[in-house]
Amino acid sequence: MNAQSEMNVQMSDGDRSAMSHEMQKADDSSSSNSGVVDTEFHSLPLAKTTIDAYCRAVCTVQHNEFWWYYNGLTRRFRRQKPIQDSTGRWWWMVKPYFAWPVDFFRPITNAASVRPRPMLLGWQFPTIEAESNSIVRQNVISDLHGYGLDRIDRDKRRAVRRALRELRYEVVRPDDAAIAEEARVVWNSHVQRTGWNRTMGAEEFGQSWAELAQMPGSTVIAARESGGRGLLCAWMIARVLDETIYIDAIASHSDRVSGRPNDGLIFLALRSAAQAGAIRAHYSLLSRIESLEAFKRSLGFTPHPFACKLHLRRPIGAILHFLRPELYKRLQGDEEWRASTER
Repeated sequence: MNAQSEMNVQMSDGDRSAMSHEMQKADDSSSSNSGVVDTEFHSLPLAKTTIDAYCRAVCTVQHNEFWWYYNGLTRRFRRQKPIQDSTGRWWWMVKPYFAWPVDFFRPITNAASVRPRPMLLGWQFPTIEAESNSIVRQNVISDLHGYGLDRIDRDKRRAVRRALRELRYEVVRPDDAAIAEEARVVWNSHVQRTGWNRTMGAEEFGQSWAELAQMPGSTVIAARESGGRGLLCAWMIARVLDETIYIDAIASHSDRVSGRPNDGLIFLALRSAAQAGAIRAHYSLLSRIESLEAFKRSLGFTPHPFACKLHLRRPIGAILHFLRPELYKRLQGDEEWRASTER
């Protein structure tokens, strides 16, 4: 049985009716002065695995990068696999031949002794303050226990209630060709609207999603119209590795965002992970796109500054300093990177 075989379930009509009733009651209550009313939302089943099992699986795939969204940012014929160092710690390639540890929540002491792989041009990892020389800001929720409406911005609560009331959410099988094609249409619309990443053809997208079904700890959640043709409005890929839920990729169709599907997807995923025992959540690096960062903050994420040790082989540091100063500043955690104009 593969990682997705137990997850192909969806809310029944009765469940959705109950959720709609609960959301309406919460909306009615929110206008009073009694504070936040957090109802018992229905949970979705999220696949879970260990970092070790996930990394070993990624080493065997042919059509996926470590994170799905990297598929559109790298060359297909140069997939870079995660590597394991002599201590058993796993690393992934955030840039070609530049590695980060998969587990960023476990500081590494004795930084001078860390050597993930001889062929690397550089690496960076969290460490104790006394041994650090850089900062990496990543969006996290450090304590996911009890995650609910009271953990998100007041203005976001109404959007989340609306999203959960108006749309239908389900865990889907990415190796279903029909679902994959629906998702591809949404993805391409998302890319064309945002200008980020790249569009994909049917073969490439279908191959990556068919393989995604075999990757442990991976869940694809879909948000559909409750009525009419039940069109796919948005989808997201979540990974639960050890005790952390990672928001990998999320995409919404430009013509189907009125129901706030992105709000509903992320809130429901975080809520479900919390109820299943996940300790924390991770949602990518701090970017320069303020609207995106505001969206993350509204759902409870904060840009956590990880004290890190940056090691660049000679003469890579000097080359980056003169030829790619923006990238060099970002690696160091220089705040000027966010304030500068993107070239």
